[in-house]
Amino acid sequence: MAGGDEEMETDSSQTDPVTKKIDEEWKPLKTKLRRAIKTLHDKEDDEEEEGGNNGKIPENETSESVIKQINDLITEEKYEDAVTLTWALLDVFPQIPVFVGGNSQDEEGEEEPDLKSLEKTLEYLYKIFSESQKPNLVLSEQQQPADDLVVNEISKQQIVVQYLKDSLLFATQIQKAVPMICQLLGSKSITDVLEAVEFFITGFEFGLGIMMMGIRRMLPLIWSRESGIKEAVVGAYKRLYLSPADSNQRSKSLTIVKNLSALVDGATMGDLTSLEGLIVEFVKSEELDQSVIQMLWERFTMKVPNTTQQDSRAALMLLSMAAGANAKIVQSNVEILVKEGLGSRATKDFILAKDTCITLLKLGLDKKAKGAVAKKPYRLPEDHEMFTRLSELLIDNVADEKNNHWIALAEQAVKVIYKLSEHPDVICGNIIKAIADKLIQIGKLETTILSAAGDSQPMEDTSSTTEVTILLTRLVSIAGSIAFSQMIHVDNSVLGELKRRRAVQEEKKKKPSKKQDKSRIESEAIEDELGLAGAAAEDAEVEYIRRICEQEIVTGNNLLGILGPLLVTICQNQTKYSSPQLRTAATMAMSKFMMVSSTFCEDNLQLLFTILEKSSNPVIRANTIIALGDLTFRFPNLIEPWTAHIYGRLRDTSTHVRKNTMQILTHLILNDMVKVKGQISEMAMCIVDDDERISGLAKLFFSELSKKGNAVYNIMPDVISRLSDPDIGVDEENFRTIMKYLFSFIQKDKQCESLVEKLCHRFRATTTDRQWRDLSFCLSMLSYSIKGLRKLQENFTCFGDKLADDDVYGMFCQIMSKSKSFAKPEMKALLDELEQRIELCHQKGLEEEEIAHKASQASDQAADTQKLKKKGGKTGKTPAKGLKKSKRRQVDSDSDEEFKENRTPAPRRGARQKPQPKLSFSSDEESDIEMFDMDKSSQETNSQVEAESEESDDPLSPKKTNNRRRTGKRHLHKLSLSPVK
Repeated sequence: MAGGDEEMETDSSQTDPVTKKIDEEWKPLKTKLRRAIKTLHDKEDDEEEEGGNNGKIPENETSESVIKQINDLITEEKYEDAVTLTWALLDVFPQIPVFVGGNSQDEEGEEEPDLKSLEKTLEYLYKIFSESQKPNLVLSEQQQPADDLVVNEISKQQIVVQYLKDSLLFATQIQKAVPMICQLLGSKSITDVLEAVEFFITGFEFGLGIMMMGIRRMLPLIWSRESGIKEAVVGAYKRLYLSPADSNQRSKSLTIVKNLSALVDGATMGDLTSLEGLIVEFVKSEELDQSVIQMLWERFTMKVPNTTQQDSRAALMLLSMAAGANAKIVQSNVEILVKEGLGSRATKDFILAKDTCITLLKLGLDKKAKGAVAKKPYRLPEDHEMFTRLSELLIDNVADEKNNHWIALAEQAVKVIYKLSEHPDVICGNIIKAIADKLIQIGKLETTILSAAGDSQPMEDTSSTTEVTILLTRLVSIAGSIAFSQMIHVDNSVLGELKRRRAVQEEKKKKPSKKQDKSRIESEAIEDELGLAGAAAEDAEVEYIRRICEQEIVTGNNLLGILGPLLVTICQNQTKYSSPQLRTAATMAMSKFMMVSSTFCEDNLQLLFTILEKSSNPVIRANTIIALGDLTFRFPNLIEPWTAHIYGRLRDTSTHVRKNTMQILTHLILNDMVKVKGQISEMAMCIVDDDERISGLAKLFFSELSKKGNAVYNIMPDVISRLSDPDIGVDEENFRTIMKYLFSFIQKDKQCESLVEKLCHRFRATTTDRQWRDLSFCLSMLSYSIKGLRKLQENFTCFGDKLADDDVYGMFCQIMSKSKSFAKPEMKALLDELEQRIELCHQKGLEEEEIAHKASQASDQAADTQKLKKKGGKTGKTPAKGLKKSKRRQVDSDSDEEFKENRTPAPRRGARQKPQPKLSFSSDEESDIEMFDMDKSSQETNSQVEAESEESDDPLSPKKTNNRRRTGKRHLHKLSLSPVK
């Protein structure tokens, strides 16, 4: 029956979900009820069965109420009571549906089953339980569709929320990882760089905005010397920016232009330089075809719909970059550049005009082939529309106070004029005259020039004064640019043209006519072979150009020569010319004038360095240090005596000034324009600068310097000496940080051995405990071979008396332990001997320190007692007269008793004294002497100390000397102690 019941449940569960749920809840109850039924059957076997309901069911109860009670008992887990109540219900109400359905015979129909058997009771309980649970389950089943919808919607939302949480976590981790992966782009391992490039490409393709940081950081890798890295970077940008999915050629070109314009937007000067190198590679490989170039021109002229001013400027910059590989891109469209870039749009947008000038400078960049005659330079007549528009833009807007880009445009415009005009000096001269006329028209220029020397009162803040300041600022600024460009024009263009013409003439001479004399041809051929004719002509040309630069550009009776004194006056009178913009422009203009002529440079060099040190404006100091770097390349002999002042700016309060100084000195030293002297320690101090950029530049400098032979090794003694000087002001922690970095470049055994000897000898010149610790720390930074240890032992006397200091002793212990860790067998004996000497000197030094301390206490006590007796003695008598010798009393050196006062008899005049004993510890340096007034009883103590010291065989034991010192009319015994702490 049980099996049939299970089959019935199984069959019904396959079709009825309500029954299935009832069966699931019944399974755990069935086991517990089966156990309860068996327990009750066992009890009935021992007792006689009584008839009736045995009072279990009251007469007023109905079958429905009893069934409810049975369900409650099952719920309360009172299973035996539920079974007993079920049997009682069967006895009282045998005809209820619960029992009627269960009184049928079994499948075989053999006999009537026991109604209170285990299986029948479980069947009754199952029916009672199922009938009570079914209504609730049916009701919930009817509500299930709506509930399922709610549950499904909640589940979906939970999945979405979890997905968003995971996405946020992933994005956060990526954001943290990007800066670290950016650092891998500078790794020395090619694999690291390539993997980082691939990471940024993949992230960018998935639309992660943070990847733009890495995409921009990849740009400088275009200059990598590793061909694999350069190819990977070029391929990466080609994949990201030059491979759109558009099928139409025009739309594809437009997409490429937009992609590259987005890369230009927000780029720094360094990024733009690297991007130009990338565009040049694309043009050379024809990745940027003619359709893209045409789209750039259309976008520049704003013929493409929805093009903004910023988009137009970006297209112009890309055209300028492309022209670096092919100048014909610009040369064939000069009129468009002048019309659009220098036309009506330029009047309101000086940035566009400046970018147009930068693009025009790409003209005439054709390099001559090796061994061939240079091509004729690309020049335009001085009345060309380009120069006319540039002159009008500069002159008409010179007084526009709101235009902050006038000086930047003027600088680029002057370069364009000198690059492309046949007579640039005439055009620029007219511009200067026109600006000066505007000053004269408001009646201020003559007054300014005449009163500059004597009048030092500040200019009043009026509208006319402001206009004069603006005009004067822009006048001196463009004058400096013109002077510098004139020098380059004469030195490069004019000299280059002379050489080109001479080369053309020589080419013609190589094809002699039949009428020329044969002997003349042979003599000219000999001169050409020896190089005499060409060398002499070239020297004459160079000397001619040098004389022009020296005498005819910024000095003498010419336009720029007249403006030179004005620049000097403005720089000298900072009180009168208080405008920061004017003083900045005047300083830069004067620096450019100094670049032209050595005479003008020498006359005003002191003024320039005064401005560098005394100017309160950090921008002026930062600009001046850059100008001095250029002047050092131009006139190294003039700047060399002032080099220390350049190094001094490494201690400037302005971070910008320090950074510029660090960069300038790095270029000068690595290019051998400045000799590496003791001031190099100032650059070493920058290793611990608070600004990370300056610290990084300093480390990069020494890293590059280490590649120049023994450069770092040669400067180490001077750097150590200067940085350990108490007057320099480097604290001990920073000193050690600097030395750790510098000693990482000392790798050769010979360098280490030589430095060991030099550092040991430095101990003799030290005067403070700090210097001992610094030198011992430097010794601990070296690696020691057996020769290095022998050098240390040979110079032991230089530092042996310093081992009393615990820090010094600790450093030498580090040297011993580090050497033992990888010592060879032949080194161990030397190490043991050296270690014993170090330990012995350390202990000896501690004893000497104790003796010196007690001697000092005795001296102080004697001096105090003598002062007291002087106050209480008789007047009119010398202290030496009438005194009897006091008894001597021996004083134990280890005793804590104090010295008592005893007067020393004064020697007779003219009588020769016996030399007094002097106690001194041998040392290799001149140390400070401590003077003590000692009486006869204290002399005896000194004798005992000397006697004890003579018994020692240690080389640092005290030695007797016969020196004496006369102080006034009294003779003092002196005790010389090595300075120990």
